[in-house]
Amino acid sequence: MTQKKSFHVFDSLFAFLLLITFLMFSLLLSGIGSAIYQKGTDSLNENYTTRTALAYLEEKVRQHDETGAFTETTVGDQPALALTETKDDGTYITYIYYYEGALRELFTSVSVTPSPDAGSKLTELSAFTFEELSSPSEDNGHLLRLSATDHAGATQSVIVHTSCGS
Repeated sequence: MTQKKSFHVFDSLFAFLLLITFLMFSLLLSGIGSAIYQKGTDSLNENYTTRTALAYLEEKVRQHDETGAFTETTVGDQPALALTETKDDGTYITYIYYYEGALRELFTSVSVTPSPDAGSKLTELSAFTFEELSSPSEDNGHLLRLSATDHAGATQSVIVHTSCGS
């Protein structure tokens, strides 16, 4: 006896539709996962940029923690933090300021009049501010707040305590 194998169209169609459904859900899941990953990565990069900039500035202020070493001034018409240091060959100033969408640093001799576009870009930000929170005194130093805003609009701040008055 020979048996004929019966071929059912519905069996093949069901298997094919199951495979197509599996592929569609796989693509959908990959797309959603990719979008979530990209959003998280962008957020971490922006956060990293502002935190790194603030850590750098905090260290700069601490390096210049001497009486009269830092003052508030302007570079062009931009508010700037001026960090003064004396070396064997003269006195120099490091200006930290925000100009044209970037936090900038300019290291120059005291005798040079600074230009805002002469500074090196440290990082791109939406805004940068600094303010003294307490008056300087010989015994307690004072507090300085540095704030940076990234392009997503998130602002982060660091408060630096200096042991010397300005």
